[in-house]
Amino acid sequence: MVRFKSRYLLFEVLYPQDKQFHEFSTIPSDNAITSSGLSKLLRNTIAENFGDVGIGKVASSLSVKYFSPSTSTGILRVSRQHFRLAWAALCFLRELNGKPVVIRVVRVSGTIKKAELAAIDRNATEVRQLSSLNDVVQTV
Repeated sequence: MVRFKSRYLLFEVLYPQDKQFHEFSTIPSDNAITSSGLSKLLRNTIAENFGDVGIGKVASSLSVKYFSPSTSTGILRVSRQHFRLAWAALCFLRELNGKPVVIRVVRVSGTIKKAELAAIDRNATEVRQLSSLNDVVQTV
């Protein structure tokens, strides 16, 4: 019997600062955005863009394992054969709860632990950058 192999996509939700989509920022997302709601939206996007064949390929394996509204990051699980299809569907999402967004895949991993460690590392570097920026602002 063959083991089911999957990929975990660590993604971040970016909100554009201006209408031309030149500058993006990672701000906290709305608390109404949940993992299950994001899964449904992603399935609808796959069905809309890739049709029945696309949704048939990823329907059984697609799930959002983690989404944090405070950091606007999430982890998506999908089968190893079709992770590029899920990646493309993430890029096709342009709106969450009426707000324009850009979703960027940060890392693709074979285990959820490595995806979690990458998310922790990213958050730690952002906190360090913000604290150093605060120190500069306070000295001026």
